[in-house]
Amino acid sequence: MNAAQLLQDSLSPNQAARESATQQLEAAARDNFHGYLHTLAAELANEQQDLNVRYAAGLAFKNAIAARDAVNQPQLSERWLALSDEATAPLKQSVLSTLGSPQHRAGAVAATCVSAIAAIELPVNKWPELIPQLLEFVGNQENQGLRVSTLQAVGFICEVIDPEILSARSNEILTAVVQGARKEEPSHEVQHAAIQALLNSLEFIRDNFEREGERNYIMQVVCEATQSPSVTVQVGAFECLVRIMHLYYEKMDFYMERALFGLTIMGMKHQEEPVALQAIEFWSTVCEEEIELSQAAMDVREQPIYVSKGFAKAALPDILPVLLELLTQQNEDDDEDDWTKAMAAGCCLELLANNVGNDIVQPVVPFVEAGITQADWQRREAAVMAFGSILDGPDPEVLAPLVTQALGALIGMMQSDPSLPVRDTVAWTLSKICENMLQVIDPAVHLRNLITALVIGLNASPRTCNSCCAALNSLVVQISGDADILGDDVQTSPMSEYYSGILKELMPIAERPTNHANSRSAAYQTIAVFLGASANDTLPVVQEVAVAILARQEALLGMQDQLVGMDDRNNWNDMQINLCVVIQSFIRRSPSLAAPFADRIMTNLLGLIQASGKHAGVLEDAFATVGGLASALEAGFIKYMDAFAPFLLSALGSFEDWQVAQAAVYVGSDIARAVNEGLTPYAERLMVALIDLLRSPVVQRQVKPNAITTIGEVALAVGGGFRPYLDTTMTILSQAGSTSASPGDEVMIDFVQTMRESIVDAFIGIMNGIKDTDAAAMQPYVSGIMGFLKTCWADEDRTDSFSTASLGLIGDFGETYKGAVRDELLQDWVQHAIQWGRSRSGNKRAKTNAAYAQQAIKNASK
Repeated sequence: MNAAQLLQDSLSPNQAARESATQQLEAAARDNFHGYLHTLAAELANEQQDLNVRYAAGLAFKNAIAARDAVNQPQLSERWLALSDEATAPLKQSVLSTLGSPQHRAGAVAATCVSAIAAIELPVNKWPELIPQLLEFVGNQENQGLRVSTLQAVGFICEVIDPEILSARSNEILTAVVQGARKEEPSHEVQHAAIQALLNSLEFIRDNFEREGERNYIMQVVCEATQSPSVTVQVGAFECLVRIMHLYYEKMDFYMERALFGLTIMGMKHQEEPVALQAIEFWSTVCEEEIELSQAAMDVREQPIYVSKGFAKAALPDILPVLLELLTQQNEDDDEDDWTKAMAAGCCLELLANNVGNDIVQPVVPFVEAGITQADWQRREAAVMAFGSILDGPDPEVLAPLVTQALGALIGMMQSDPSLPVRDTVAWTLSKICENMLQVIDPAVHLRNLITALVIGLNASPRTCNSCCAALNSLVVQISGDADILGDDVQTSPMSEYYSGILKELMPIAERPTNHANSRSAAYQTIAVFLGASANDTLPVVQEVAVAILARQEALLGMQDQLVGMDDRNNWNDMQINLCVVIQSFIRRSPSLAAPFADRIMTNLLGLIQASGKHAGVLEDAFATVGGLASALEAGFIKYMDAFAPFLLSALGSFEDWQVAQAAVYVGSDIARAVNEGLTPYAERLMVALIDLLRSPVVQRQVKPNAITTIGEVALAVGGGFRPYLDTTMTILSQAGSTSASPGDEVMIDFVQTMRESIVDAFIGIMNGIKDTDAAAMQPYVSGIMGFLKTCWADEDRTDSFSTASLGLIGDFGETYKGAVRDELLQDWVQHAIQWGRSRSGNKRAKTNAAYAQQAIKNASK
């Protein structure tokens, strides 16, 4: 193969050339992996080669051994480790030698290759000479490019490698990095690379940060770097301070008092926007940490390790005036997707209000009052932004008089302010009022004018449209109540008279061919919310909208052959997802109203599933809509099962596309609950698919608890028909129940607890499914299940949901098998469990299940 040409084509703007080159490179990797890597390494190291080709070679080399996700990485690591040392040594030498390339872009991509190899080899005690070699390169004062690329490699390695693996070298690595980051370093490029390496290694140097002397030195170097003549160094230094505040908040008292207050306030005023943005981000991070600590302090279940030190509150008189002034620094030509100083300041102000609460109100009010009437649109917009930003945090009673006073003026500005940015921000502020301060909106005084202003805003800019949709969502849900919960008892609401007009304005927005700034999706979401919250007197309008949505879905299905390119397909997918969301809301609101349209809905959904091209997002929402229809029709859904079952079974086998598998698991549960014994003809194929999914080593683990719950639903639905699957299911559940988590691994601990909840739910479903026809079949498993429950009850991390459900299961065993399981039921831990349930005064179900279990045990003991 002509490697250089293929690599050049892999970066081509021509899609056909790019795809062809990528396919040929992938084939080469499959056919001769070592030869492929050797060719790439040679092209990367070739100083005579075109820089773009060298960069593409390095990128392809890295991608061949480093996956974008943890699921696929083991396979790539095994493929690399299968190569002999004789084969990999020249490859490693090539990428190391390229670090010193005079073409810095080649050196930078070589750094990613070095770190990718290190991530595979260092954990298995290979390549021991790497770190000493890199440290030697960092100290090479003759080659600035080599030092820069090597520092990048060191930073990448520290980011991806477990600190314990490099613990023996951690001090040397830190010393080399900090040496390069010092203000005495003559090269700003080297200093910037060192600062970036330090940023990547801040978690890696946790032990060093515990030692006061080393911590002081690191902080000194970083603080001095914020004053560098180089803007890129300053930005990197502030990025380090942001990360340090996040990781080591509890150790920051000394430095905040002596340096960080002043440095960051000066940084926020910096004329270079990237510097100012990072300085603002520093205070946003302070607020985030303090909000989290305050929330933890209110959690009575666990005592926080640290408490908030109130840095933001202490600095409020100094940082608030700076933030307010930054709000005024907008430009007419600012792109709404750009992250500007004004936007960052608004975000920081919101966090500040959430953090310090009432203390922020008094100093902000004069700024709002002075700016709201200014001729300068920037001042008006900043005043409204400041007002909206403090609506979440202070006590509602403190804000209520201010909001009441401002509401009329804001509604007027929404309708008549000449500046679009001002109207955008007014719409956002009104959405915040509707979300957080609805109690100040008097339907008799404000509602008509407010809704009029919001409907006008729907047809303004996409950003304004989004904010108006958010405001309307809050209004209808909070004023009308949730009709999904209240059912047919909601005869009317203060919103009813506006339904027809609002939905009439939303429907054309939802028809727009593009989804600029997500405004089309926002319109669909609002339509769905209005349908879900509708009172009975609006049901004719609701049905009219639903019929129009079905017609739109049919029209889109008829257009699928006209789609050209990925942009068209993505746009089509997005519209179909939104249409499904609206149809789901219609079905949930009124199953009886939806029932006459069931054939039409199901025909559309089957066509959509077939046309989706296995697009996960489309399938998820199509399946969710099928599940909603099944719940609405109950036994009436069985007529669609012959047509739908093949799609369901295919999706359950989508092990590598876990979102699709998850959606199929959910809809399987919905159908089982809906059709009950009608599921029997499909149960065998469904159970085989679910068991294959649970056995799969490929499927994402979060799918498995839901699949186990679905097995319980199937058992409950088919009753005695579940007997053929009992032995296999019990084996699978036993294996799943043995899953454990290491102490401190919070993600795995949560997964184990979720798995246990699902296993108990499955046992309950199986038990209640077969006990009326074949109860004896379950009895041999009772002892093992009780052993599993005993183990779980000994775990302090067990959830209330598990505990409550398991009490019900114990009661089922006692009631069904009586004296035959007496010994299992009279164990001490069972009485402790019952006592737990009885003491849960706030958990009615736990008390009920505990009483049920106690009575069943009493009866079994007679």
